Amino acid sequence: MKGRTVRLTGFVAPGNAAAWQLSRIVVSCCAADARVLKVEVHGIAAAPADSWVTVTGTWRPTAKAPALDATGIEHIAHPKNPYRDSARL
Repeated sequence: MKGRTVRLTGFVAPGNAAAWQLSRIVVSCCAADARVLKVEVHGIAAAPADSWVTVTGTWRPTAKAPALDATGIEHIAHPKNPYRDSARL
């Protein structure tokens, strides 16, 4: 993934001074097994918390959390089903 351009969609969660978080909740079976997947976004200002965005950028290899050096952000409408992973949200 190093050096590749990626496009990720999720909701904005506050981060720290250096980065904010793009998050998705994944449900495999039911709410009891739900988990949050987070990617740190660097290099671009965060949209308001809880808004949905698609971020384009370059994958940033780290020893900690997954991270992205963002080059663009697109605000999108809240998906009808935010737990469904689909190209058409």
